[in-house]
Amino acid sequence: MLSIAIDTTPLLGGHARRGIGTYTRELVAVLEQEDIVITRITKRKKIVKEEFDLIHYPYFDLFSSSLHIHKSIPGVVTIHDLIPLQFPDHYEPGFRGKLALFQQKKQLQKARHVITDSEFSKGQLREYLGLSEEKISVVPLAGNPAIHAQPAEQITKTKRRLKLPSKYMLYVGDINYNKNIPQLIKSLKFLPEEISLVCVGKNFFPQPIPEWEVIERQIALSNVPDRVAFCTSIAADKTDALSAVYSGALCLVQPSLSEGFGLPVLEAMQCEVPIVSTRLGSLPEVGGELVFYGEPTAESLAEQVLLVSELTNDHRTKLVAEGLAWSQTFTWKKVAQATIAAYERALL
Repeated sequence: MLSIAIDTTPLLGGHARRGIGTYTRELVAVLEQEDIVITRITKRKKIVKEEFDLIHYPYFDLFSSSLHIHKSIPGVVTIHDLIPLQFPDHYEPGFRGKLALFQQKKQLQKARHVITDSEFSKGQLREYLGLSEEKISVVPLAGNPAIHAQPAEQITKTKRRLKLPSKYMLYVGDINYNKNIPQLIKSLKFLPEEISLVCVGKNFFPQPIPEWEVIERQIALSNVPDRVAFCTSIAADKTDALSAVYSGALCLVQPSLSEGFGLPVLEAMQCEVPIVSTRLGSLPEVGGELVFYGEPTAESLAEQVLLVSELTNDHRTKLVAEGLAWSQTFTWKKVAQATIAAYERALL
């Protein structure tokens, strides 16, 4: 029986509530139900030689020296995406970051195998890090099973509590450059005034960084301050509230210039909500043929939102039912099985 150590350092401190923490937590929980032995370790633990068959490092920071592959125990590393390397002008690492990236690449050479979330990210690993095809396994993620469609009463209650507009398109995520939030805000100019935008994420608050400054500037340029609502109060573990916000939306909009995966697409499907998205990065892999795809421009995104708003009740009901069924093909059970297969490849 395989004996696997998983470095759960991301569950400590600030990473615990971020995407990497969620991934680590969900992965460990589902692997512990499989026919292997899972041991949680952190950087604080000293490991003796041959204590485990393999160590899984479920995180990889490009610009921080976080990876330290054990000298005598095979290692597997998860790398979700390399988007900062795709847009270097917007993710300037500085001298220390460049040095850390050099060190991270050296550590990665010691790894037996690498796991990533999508075929798109696999291509990035080959292009930017020079990894071979044989060294990479694609393991698609799954949505949080606790996120699901809510009844009308719960939606109304949550809207009232959070002071949300009655008719809104929804964005869930961060404010990084690749998320393309300014074009999403600008799209309001091309939509009826009764449609607002709700942005859910912990970073939607005034702060002295370029990403927030461009958001404020776009709101002013588009003259839509009364049609944009920022919601920072929903923690990742508040799944009932998040589910209700999803369920009450006209549609989810994923306007990204690139994504390594795109979990909000699956979460919206789980809540029986239509999706507008670009075809960039991994998004077509996640959304399949059940998404209204547009270009990453305000006009194109607005055009697709209008198409969603004009759906008949029957068409919308059929679409979201198909989306729900599609989302259920992404499961953490499959994540566990594919991860174990990657472990086995690493040990060949």
